[in-house]
Amino acid sequence: MARLLSRTGYFVRETWINVRRNLTLTVAAILTVAVGVMLVGLGLMARYASTNALGRWQGGVQFEIFLEPNIAGGQIDALGEELRNHPDIERIQYITQEQAFELLEEMLVDEPELLAEVSVASLPSSYRVVPRVAEGELIESLAAQFRQRPGVYSVETGRQQVDAIREWFNSFRWIVLLMSIVLAAASALLIFNMIRVAMFARRREIEVMKLVGATNSFIRLPFILEGMLHGLLGGIVGAIAAGVLRNHVEELFGRSEILAFFRSFTVTSSQFNTATLATVVMGVVVGALGSAFAAGRFLDV
Repeated sequence: MARLLSRTGYFVRETWINVRRNLTLTVAAILTVAVGVMLVGLGLMARYASTNALGRWQGGVQFEIFLEPNIAGGQIDALGEELRNHPDIERIQYITQEQAFELLEEMLVDEPELLAEVSVASLPSSYRVVPRVAEGELIESLAAQFRQRPGVYSVETGRQQVDAIREWFNSFRWIVLLMSIVLAAASALLIFNMIRVAMFARRREIEVMKLVGATNSFIRLPFILEGMLHGLLGGIVGAIAAGVLRNHVEELFGRSEILAFFRSFTVTSSQFNTATLATVVMGVVVGALGSAFAAGRFLDV
């Protein structure tokens, strides 16, 4: 136990000495890692947000018929019967006001102030409709048939908007992924170079350690821990920056009427925690890879 504590103290001490000796490179590496992994976190959150916002269109839902709040029960049943018997409609789902409120609660789980302004009575009930053939012209034709029905408030196909939004978010994720790869590579190379410089500066100590029988893994470990520390700190900074940006964007969408459409593009707490964890882990992995490669490559300096 005492030997283990002694070795642990040695590794921590040597890692700290290396960090202090290359302070400028350390800051540069941390910031580079932070920017790269922040993009990873933002890409994940963008994916979650688009999935949450477009969730009701998944599973084949092609348009939704929103009903007037004061529609009579007989009109609701008559409309449902007509939809079920329509030859071009495969299936329907009736969403009550209570169910609509529950769905809104899931989307606005992190926005209680917005949810407080909405009541069950203010939300319309609706029919979600799946046509037999998912063709744009057929969907628009079906929607037009029911727009003028008594008790119908509006019919929203959302097809073009949903496709455009999905395409935009997919493009955004690819761009973010490409930038993340480039910055991750730059971070790994920077950490690689920093470890190389540290090992060169301590080459005499390394030679002495090898002469007295120190193993390669024992010599490498402080340098690998140094790279992992840089990656960890960069990951934490990147996660904090991504969280601040996420809160700013959601606040902007919440208070702007122009951007009201994007209010449903929210990220739940569990999804945010997952993105944060992935951001930090990505930072540690980048730091470990860069330092491990350098420690193995330049051990015989």
